[in-house]
Amino acid sequence: VKTIFFFTVFSVVVKSQLKPQVSMVPTFKLVYSGDTIILSCENSTGQVKWFLNQIIMKDKNQANKKLSIGAVSANNSGSYQCEDNGQKSDSFVITVREYLPPATLSIKSGEPVINIDGSVVLELLVEDNSLMGWCCWVYKGGKVRRIKLKKSLTIDHKELTFQPYKLSDNIAIYWCSDETDLRSTSLTIKTSDRIVRMMILPGPALLGETLSLRCVVSGTKRISHTIIYKEEKAIQDSSSSSYVINNVTESDEGKYSCQATFTRRDGGPQNTVNSTQQELIVSAPPMKAVLSAGMYCSCSSCPDDATYHWYYKLNNHQWITKETRQSFAGVMSAGIYACRAVWKDGRSARSNRINVLLITLGLIFLGVVLVIGAIVMYRKRRAGEGKPTTDILSHCVFLCAHTYMFV
Repeated sequence: VKTIFFFTVFSVVVKSQLKPQVSMVPTFKLVYSGDTIILSCENSTGQVKWFLNQIIMKDKNQANKKLSIGAVSANNSGSYQCEDNGQKSDSFVITVREYLPPATLSIKSGEPVINIDGSVVLELLVEDNSLMGWCCWVYKGGKVRRIKLKKSLTIDHKELTFQPYKLSDNIAIYWCSDETDLRSTSLTIKTSDRIVRMMILPGPALLGETLSLRCVVSGTKRISHTIIYKEEKAIQDSSSSSYVINNVTESDEGKYSCQATFTRRDGGPQNTVNSTQQELIVSAPPMKAVLSAGMYCSCSSCPDDATYHWYYKLNNHQWITKETRQSFAGVMSAGIYACRAVWKDGRSARSNRINVLLITLGLIFLGVVLVIGAIVMYRKRRAGEGKPTTDILSHCVFLCAHTYMFV
């Protein structure tokens, strides 16, 4: 017993004398815009202070051994240190790439906040290569575990759907990578023990974009009344279970929750239950491609060897790849189109979108105007009113050039 006690005391003394050290999980070789990372202050025994570029981080939630940074952006780049008992660690440098990784991991079926012991179906998508050699990972319960993908499903495939094990931890971070350390976006899934859950899509809310928050109830859609809260203050009290932010600003950042009044079945008793809080993080959008009139895609900040991919949005809101070239030249069905730049270890965000239906209507309108113009000029010639002018034709060209609608 004395020996055990001696070694216990000795290990505590040794640990207290070790210099603090910053470590990071997941252990990403490259950190991209939108990633969630967790820094730990190893060898610490007391209350920890965190520093970024030698300036103390005053967030009261970070005065502990772990520092969680959700949806990082360029503002999170810099030199991190932790201090324990007056002793500082060496610098741990993080450089956040202002673009996206070369593959996408997204929720195929399910929600970003699920019941304890629930699960989701995830989809992995790469654009330039097959999934051969790829595997997926999950960080939960303080450990990183590998998710093996069936080899037969990765050969000559660019997308793969799989379902991870049931999740009993509070939070899990999923991502996928190949043998050369190319990887996908990371995806954070949370659990809740409440029947009512506040749904905020995983990843950051991007400045200037539209965002919808939802209050859902497990097992029923019969929600008669909902209250949406931000930092425990009611911001919407109505029959709608959704809350829309039309133009996201930094002031929208914070913790949101909801209260739902619902019934399980027709004629059943009403129940009113509050959800737990979910944090909304606001970030500047990553590097973005630009789609201009004439269906031309460009990205001034992207590498010179970038290729340009075009996407078409289906009625079920799923994007499919159409072709790879800088100017779109294929047959265009009516619908929404967008593009992005793609290179070996990164991608831009999708560009602004264009509605091809309006282009088609514009061309029809141009044809009608040209026919009318031709008739008018013919009648002028027959009436001997002089030579026809080019004013009508010029006006038609002007109208056609302005029939694009960007959304």
